[in-house]
Amino acid sequence: MKNTIESIQLKSFDCFSQQSKICEPILRSLPQWFGIESALIQYIEDIEKLPTLIASVESKYVGFLSYKQHNEYAAELYVMGIISEYQRLGVGRGLVLHTESILRQ
Repeated sequence: MKNTIESIQLKSFDCFSQQSKICEPILRSLPQWFGIESALIQYIEDIEKLPTLIASVESKYVGFLSYKQHNEYAAELYVMGIISEYQRLGVGRGLVLHTESILRQ
């Protein structure tokens, strides 16, 4: 695998139930960070209500970022997960930069 991925596709979902179905397997693939079942369930429930960007590479969902906008001046990156084999390839950076762009608007 290359050191970066040029073909990252980012998508924002309008149907919130669909995004949690995509994000749950990603979270479950990262037990070292999301190994507490009750916390994982809470993240999944929260993702259904939050703006979320999904990253895909060659039609495979590889990561996501959900954020909370508290007001017009403050937001937080709530939860982000990238499948292990796609970490350190620019997927997370792409999600963060795109989220920042959305929030600046």
